[in-house]
Amino acid sequence: RMEKKQNEPEESSGTKNLQFSEVLYLLSKKVNLGYGIPDKYDYPPWRLQTGSAPCVDKINPMLNYSIKVQSGVIPKSEEFSEFILSNSSLAVAGMLQYLLGHLDVPSEITFGVLKWAQDARSSEDDFEGIPHIWLSIGDIPVDNTYVAFPPTADNLEYFYECKKVNSYLKENPLETKMRLFLGQEEDEESKEVYRHNIKVLQTYSFKGHILKYLAISLLNPELNPGLKLYSILMLEYLKNNFSISPPKVEDKMSKECWSCKKEYTESDQLRTCTGCKVAKYCDRDCQRQEWKVHKLLHQELEFTKKLLLENAAADEAEQREIEQLEQTRQQMNSS
Repeated sequence: RMEKKQNEPEESSGTKNLQFSEVLYLLSKKVNLGYGIPDKYDYPPWRLQTGSAPCVDKINPMLNYSIKVQSGVIPKSEEFSEFILSNSSLAVAGMLQYLLGHLDVPSEITFGVLKWAQDARSSEDDFEGIPHIWLSIGDIPVDNTYVAFPPTADNLEYFYECKKVNSYLKENPLETKMRLFLGQEEDEESKEVYRHNIKVLQTYSFKGHILKYLAISLLNPELNPGLKLYSILMLEYLKNNFSISPPKVEDKMSKECWSCKKEYTESDQLRTCTGCKVAKYCDRDCQRQEWKVHKLLHQELEFTKKLLLENAAADEAEQREIEQLEQTRQQMNSS
């Protein structure tokens, strides 16, 4: 399904997203940055050691700032009271690759296996690791994914200690003979979502595809507002520290055919996918050639929207239950 964006009569969806994006830009000014990477972890996968790669003096501060943003909070906000972004390995690796590229630092996104430490396994028969995404600078693994822990948790240090440079195996998780943890869900619907997530990680970890994944996510900020905030703050970091202002990923991808990579001066010179209203193509032939890859992003939007609706319904049910309990308590006190 194709259409010229300029010929679309309704713009309610785009206007709504723009307004929400503006709110996030305002909220970005209120972010309290998190604690960053503890100084003692001055080695991979958290930081690069001096002399191990070019531009280490630029890379390490960016990695530290990235963790500060992900672990940041916005006081008195419901959505960002505990963190900005958590457990988003593909998105973080993609954004960092994009930003580091503008500092002339080459990197690759790796879809591989994160091997569990021996003391994290209950026995020799336990799982050996999980599928994971990280950034490789040269042959050095860089894992910049923040994982939020409950405020009362005391295992933050273990989070850093358990990940060693030799834990990152460039082995296809779908072909390895290792026993990998692939989720504990038993129902078929949950298994379907997990299989989809693995396909997304595998497909969009390629350099030719990662910006598509980011563009879809950033132009649907209501589905993942934390990623939009992360993008805003990291682009500002590049501008403030290196006087470099690369185009926003979503703007760059609006002027490029997602199939043949041909670039245009204006986005309305391309045709827009009517399903996601984001992907751009020269013509129907280009869209057909890319559909096998692109349909995963349509599924991603559907799964995410469904999950948000389910969560919202659960929250409403919980709130009604609390209100009913309060009414019952008040009635008992008055009688």
